Amino acid sequence: MSAPPHASRRDRIVLALYRSLGAGVGIGLMEFFANLANEPLARVPFVTSIVLTMALPEAPPAQPRAIIGGHVLSAAAGYLCASVMGGGPIAGAAAVGLATLAMILADCMHPPAGINAILITSMALGPGWILNPVLAGALLLTAFVHVWRVGERRLRK
Repeated sequence: MSAPPHASRRDRIVLALYRSLGAGVGIGLMEFFANLANEPLARVPFVTSIVLTMALPEAPPAQPRAIIGGHVLSAAAGYLCASVMGGGPIAGAAAVGLATLAMILADCMHPPAGINAILITSMALGPGWILNPVLAGALLLTAFVHVWRVGERRLRK
C-alpha cells in the first residue's frame, strides 16, 4: 500500500523506513537460508525481487503470481535453452528472451526473475535448481512479503 496522497511527510517517511527495513530483513533471511543450504547462489535471484516487492507492493510484478510464476518460468527457460544449446552467452540471451515471452504469455511478469535464465545457462545449473532454490525461494519470499505487509497495515492504523 502506498501512503495515501494526504499522508503527512512523517507518515511517508515511516512507511519508507518500514519497507526499507523489510528489504534488509528479507535479504538477510535469504542469506541465512542460502548459507544453511550451502548454496551461495540461492540469494542472487531474489535481491531485486525483494527491493521491488518492498518498495512497490501494489505493482503487478510484486504480486505472488508474478513472483512465483516469473521465477519458475525464467528458470525453466534457462534450463531448456541450456539443454538444447549448451551454455554460453548465446544460450543465455535466448533464455532471457524465452523467459520474457513465457512471463508475458502467462501474465506473470516479474522482471527480476530474468536473472534465473542467465544463471542457469552460464553456470550449468541443473533442473533441481528450479525447485531449490528458485521455487522454494519464491515461495519463501512471497510468504515473507505477506507477513511484512500485515505488519505494515497494522503500522498504518
